[in-house]
Amino acid sequence: MSSSSPKLGLRARKRRATENAIELAAVELALENGVEHVTVEAICDRADVSRSTFFNYFAGRDYAIVGRAITALQGDEAFAVLDTCPDDLPRGIFRLIFASIGHRNVHTDVARGRAKLAREQPAARRLSSISMMESGEALIEGATQWLMAHPEHARLDSPLVEASLSASLAHAAVTTMLLEWATGEGDIDADESALDGVFASVRTILGEAPQAN
Repeated sequence: MSSSSPKLGLRARKRRATENAIELAAVELALENGVEHVTVEAICDRADVSRSTFFNYFAGRDYAIVGRAITALQGDEAFAVLDTCPDDLPRGIFRLIFASIGHRNVHTDVARGRAKLAREQPAARRLSSISMMESGEALIEGATQWLMAHPEHARLDSPLVEASLSASLAHAAVTTMLLEWATGEGDIDADESALDGVFASVRTILGEAPQAN
């Protein structure tokens, strides 16, 4: 985990600051009043943004609270990301998640707030699961197409099954790594430095012997 995010241009920094303000306002209101009582108007008021600005960033209230569903890159753009680690599809999908978002920044206050919401409010857990499912469908589709185009890298007979399992592992890694990212301060770079450790833990759970360095 990097303690600070990569240097962004002025326009990108302004956009990121607005996004952070909206998400933090949404999470704070959900923690204070309950997810079901949060409105777009209340989020805009606390974040000091207009409704039009809010909808420039989020398709709806739920995404501001638990995180937006990812519009995953497709076609050549997705292939270019997955090509960076052709023999490690879960890692490739992990990279595709952040490439689709457009940055690797995680605001630690938002991460901590969402973790608290997930622990305390079943409604927040349901919304988060829905958002993750929406994101997963597009990621699985892109990974399936990539495996069909590159059968030499496939490890299972079914590209769809392999893509689905790999996407599940990538999402589980992000969820696990959020626990570490949430211990930081400010807007951090969610790099993949802890990814090997997460995958090693999965292998341990499955009863596999640790890989030699």
